[in-house]
Amino acid sequence: MPVHTLACADLVDDRLVASYEDLPADGYLDGDHVYRYRAFGETLLASGEPHWRLGGPFFQSKRLNSRAGGIDHTFAPLAEPAREFARALALRAQGQGIAPRGELLLGCHQIRVVATDAFAGLPTPEGFHQDGFAQVLIACIARHNDSGAVTSVRRLGAASELLYEGSLAAGDALLLVDPLVEHYVSPLTPRRPGRAHRDVVVVTLAPVSAREGRNA
Repeated sequence: MPVHTLACADLVDDRLVASYEDLPADGYLDGDHVYRYRAFGETLLASGEPHWRLGGPFFQSKRLNSRAGGIDHTFAPLAEPAREFARALALRAQGQGIAPRGELLLGCHQIRVVATDAFAGLPTPEGFHQDGFAQVLIACIARHNDSGAVTSVRRLGAASELLYEGSLAAGDALLLVDPLVEHYVSPLTPRRPGRAHRDVVVVTLAPVSAREGRNA
């Protein structure tokens, strides 16, 4: 199956939840309205102490991301709680046999999407897309006063074949076999008047040789 569900609530601690309050704005959004906050880091998933490369550069080709691809992105350095969570989640996926064992290149994006009464939050402004990795883990860490943000996963080249559709609750995660599928998350809006947010960690897994291709 190209889509798997897994639980991760036991891997989420107060430090991780609180770290979202320190995320800076994503500097690669269209327009002046800030609806996404983001940090990034990358390491090898291997035995021994991980050595993280923090902040970037992160690169996607225009083919994968027509809106913001084709350039190096530099984000805020990924904080320790998110680094620990990402590694633990990837190891869990390996332990459950849904991620390949052995040494892998692990990338982690810590993302908060916000919405207000005046502006919706856009988790995936590029629409249905692929990320360009062997596998992608999407973990929901927390949600506050939000509506929408429905995740849809469909088989690549078969727009009518939905493999998954649902609103991830805090503590839920999906693993996608990225070359076989494309995914989308609908806009986020407040459930009640005021501010809303959705906090996620996105973990990408790829062969170590992908480091040479700069995530192209």
